[in-house]
Amino acid sequence: MKPFGISFLTSLAASLLVSTAPLAAQGADTLRVAIHSDIASTNPGVNRDANSDMVMLHVVEGLVGFSDDLSIKPMLAEEWSVSEGGKVYDFRLREGVPFHDGKTLTAQDVVWNFERYLDPETAFQCAARYNGGIGPKLETVEAVDDTTVRFTFAEPTSNFLITMATVQCTPWILSPSSVDESGAFVKPVGTGPYSFDKLESGRYLDIVRFDDYAALPGAPDGNVGNKKASVERIRFMTVPDASTRANGLQSGEIDVIDEVEPTLVETLRARDITVDIQPTPAIMTLQIQTTAQALEDVRMRQAIAHAIDLNQLSEALGGDFYRPNPSVIAEGTYYYDDSAAAWPAYDVEKARALATEAGYKGEPLSILVANRQNRVQVATIVQAMLSSAGINVNLDVRDWATQLEQYRAGNYELAVFAYSARLDPLLSFQSFIGDKSVEPTRMWDDPKAEELLEKVQTLQEPAERKAVFSELNSEMGKQVPILGLFNLSNVTALSSSVKGYSGWLGGSHRFWAVTKDAE
Repeated sequence: MKPFGISFLTSLAASLLVSTAPLAAQGADTLRVAIHSDIASTNPGVNRDANSDMVMLHVVEGLVGFSDDLSIKPMLAEEWSVSEGGKVYDFRLREGVPFHDGKTLTAQDVVWNFERYLDPETAFQCAARYNGGIGPKLETVEAVDDTTVRFTFAEPTSNFLITMATVQCTPWILSPSSVDESGAFVKPVGTGPYSFDKLESGRYLDIVRFDDYAALPGAPDGNVGNKKASVERIRFMTVPDASTRANGLQSGEIDVIDEVEPTLVETLRARDITVDIQPTPAIMTLQIQTTAQALEDVRMRQAIAHAIDLNQLSEALGGDFYRPNPSVIAEGTYYYDDSAAAWPAYDVEKARALATEAGYKGEPLSILVANRQNRVQVATIVQAMLSSAGINVNLDVRDWATQLEQYRAGNYELAVFAYSARLDPLLSFQSFIGDKSVEPTRMWDDPKAEELLEKVQTLQEPAERKAVFSELNSEMGKQVPILGLFNLSNVTALSSSVKGYSGWLGGSHRFWAVTKDAE
């Protein structure tokens, strides 16, 4: 699929971007970042997506976080200790950390946040990882004193810190003023380097520098370290079309864009635009709804996997920018262990034979895909590959919000869907394994998988964890409840006036250390 015509979009970009970026927001004090859609929610951890996580990282903070080297380091906590065989965690908070409303962080605030997150009315998307649905149950959270919080679990847990550090499941610490008297969420009032300012749906979201931010000493470090903000305001502009974003960057109306098309990289660099390419464990997948009538038979799912040439797919999309990988374990990590070998290899004739054995007679399947250029391109190539194996597929192209809604309801047959970077395989398997009748987003509803997941959640020694992850991967390759396509690189383009940006393995943009020269 070719990119949309640049000549047509140049005038469209100018009119669209001027309308979404008032003159007051175009000086050196405002960093203008174009994103493909409105964020799913400003309520951290609730109705989230990758854009929500990225924006909220600048506004809210957790007790701990991942550093550049993927070790877990303190953020709002200063230190912690573990006792009673891994059942009790004590965190001592940093003193004098202010919320955006002027309130000082206390242990009681942490307790209030966890009580809120574990209240079913909040609909925290990762509540199961704390309430016993996935892993040991968090029985109590109590303030020992104003700066000490104690977490007590029903059983020993070795993965509490990993779960709290991941951006998809962090219980972000908010001020109680984030909700109204009835408990309804109003806006995020956090401790981060930026405070939430305003949101105009379909146009932009603004955050502004928090001048009283309690920065840690030293340098920026992953999602922790020194996060003192430089630019006064960050405006996240909603610009759905990739070519429009690229044109806006070249015309000077945008400062930062991501999801840059590989074909544009050299063109942008030739125009003195910085392009940062960062490999990540984020993965593009073909979701396979195992409860759909046409896909219940494992042979049909295996046929689909055999029909897709991951190397050819990655090459067609942009070669080195995408790393073919059917597994949720990222290549090059400690836990990878040649994981791709456990999955069905490309073999069109075998795909045809398995589909026939499964009773497939040419009935059309549907691939749900968001109307983003790169996603549609992936879906179109997958459609052609399946067609070559005699598997008929129609594309169901929807806006991102609709796809997210259907994903959460489990309402699709096949879907092209990307998962943001999980920095430990446990986090990926926890996202996929579970009872679909309870949580429709789960891809793999299988007793053996749940047994292995429960086992690895009790382990801490890397070699022991690796053995179980390899077993999970092998079983997943047989059942094919989801098919990885490739790991994604974050390709970010920045105006020459933007300084101090760096990508990292965690995938999310971090703009707190960024500066911008006057235009």
